[in-house]
Amino acid sequence: MYQDCTSAELADALDRVKDLSPELTGPLSMLDEASLGWTRRYPQLAEPQQAFSQARHKRWPHSRTEQTWQEVVTTAATLATALRGLGDIHLDRCAEQTGWGTCGLALPEQGPCRAEQDHLAPAAGSGTSQ
Repeated sequence: MYQDCTSAELADALDRVKDLSPELTGPLSMLDEASLGWTRRYPQLAEPQQAFSQARHKRWPHSRTEQTWQEVVTTAATLATALRGLGDIHLDRCAEQTGWGTCGLALPEQGPCRAEQDHLAPAAGSGTSQ
């Protein structure tokens, strides 16, 4: 759901965490996964992303309190601020096929996908001829 968001769109979604019910873990999981891809390309996001990830995991399963929820909200807002620092940019993702579907890993600024070893080899004779 959030994988195709620009940095500004993902930041807006993270800012809306405060409006979610603490019981809704699905959106938090999707935001966590989407923001992780950005850290592979922009290492300066690693610390706020990891803080958000740890905060959302810490409140499960038995430690749900107002304090742990506020930590989730605060770390989401911090990550949103860091993402906005990038401007409104799109994260290119690998479109190669793997054994489980499209790769989808964030592409580095230069060079091949880091999961290139998992890409399926093109079928023999599948090139286009004219």
